[in-house]
Amino acid sequence: MAVYLWVLPTDHSIALRHLAFFSLIVLTLWSAWRYELRLRLPLALPWLIYGAVALFSAFYAIDPLFSLGEVKKEVGYGILVLMLTASWVRNVSSLERFMVIVIAGDALLVGSALFKITVLDPFWHHPVSQITSLLYGGAGKDLYNGVGNFSTYLVTVMPLIAAYAFFLPRVQRTARLALFTLLAFNVLALFLTGNRMGLIVLMAEIIFAAGFLLTKGASARRTLIATAIILIVAGGLTLGQMKVRTPVDDVRWKMWSWVIADIRAEPLTGAGFGRTVLCLRDPAFCQAFPGLEHAHNMLLDKGIQMGLPGIAAFLLLLGMTLRTLWPSRTLGTDRRLWGYALGATTMAIGVFLKNMTDDFFVNHNALLFWTLVGAVLGTLAGHREEAVEAQNR
Repeated sequence: MAVYLWVLPTDHSIALRHLAFFSLIVLTLWSAWRYELRLRLPLALPWLIYGAVALFSAFYAIDPLFSLGEVKKEVGYGILVLMLTASWVRNVSSLERFMVIVIAGDALLVGSALFKITVLDPFWHHPVSQITSLLYGGAGKDLYNGVGNFSTYLVTVMPLIAAYAFFLPRVQRTARLALFTLLAFNVLALFLTGNRMGLIVLMAEIIFAAGFLLTKGASARRTLIATAIILIVAGGLTLGQMKVRTPVDDVRWKMWSWVIADIRAEPLTGAGFGRTVLCLRDPAFCQAFPGLEHAHNMLLDKGIQMGLPGIAAFLLLLGMTLRTLWPSRTLGTDRRLWGYALGATTMAIGVFLKNMTDDFFVNHNALLFWTLVGAVLGTLAGHREEAVEAQNR
């Protein structure tokens, strides 16, 4: 599982990723048979509904074989990673070992981005106005798989890394300092992607998490000061990005109007499951917007694929995920566990917001999200089971 989690976000690792993933499946089935490991699938009902709608889309899909392959990758693998992680990660100690791997992977990707702009293509050789475009091309960009994927990855993992750092024991000052330094480099890397929505999502995540920290009895003064500083910095960086291209000039407005009209034409069906089916359903779209093969909005993409039932099923899945993770449901439990529930909830909100102006909730980004959700839900369920057993004794 550690190998799978470490290589999952990196490009050119699909062979090692599949080897680790299918080996984990085999070992899990062996453990379930030989050692009576109990397999668990959180969110089974919303996944069943979403999977049924996705599978049904193959009956009206323009390319049924393509859609079935996408259902396998996005739904089948999503269910499997959620089940595998929730079955193995059952306590805070396991979750924190799990988080060490997340942190190591984050350090690798952020380090590769900073290496690119300092060694491979030094930023001081470029005008200041071009610094935020240095991660887009050239040598070194392959490891983090492009800035769209990279910015999505950063807003996914940062809340849980922050939870790990924030709830470390005070005596581990060196580790906390190292993690907060890593988070600062994450913010810098997010800025260098030039992704405005990523910076806006970061601010939204900070505001949401800070509000819950205040309800937990954390120091209001320190929390608010830290939040204000981060918001000022992130807000300044965001405004700097908006000077480059204002939202009014963004082509997405025209794309979304076009896609909404397509969905209204066939509200109950679509072109079949798969993010890139839009051009198959409406070739004129790709002629009007060359190089843009999907709606650049997670919900509209589901609507093009499966109609309004697909949007509803997907929202049900995300809504039930949020409800299950919501920090208020874990009040009175272990302090660290509450922190991870907060981190995972913040992550889910951030991922949803980030994909409202694009759709990178596919492939490794989606699998990483469900892997992290499974780890936290498995830990929450394990804690409840231990509490029930202690009460029965």
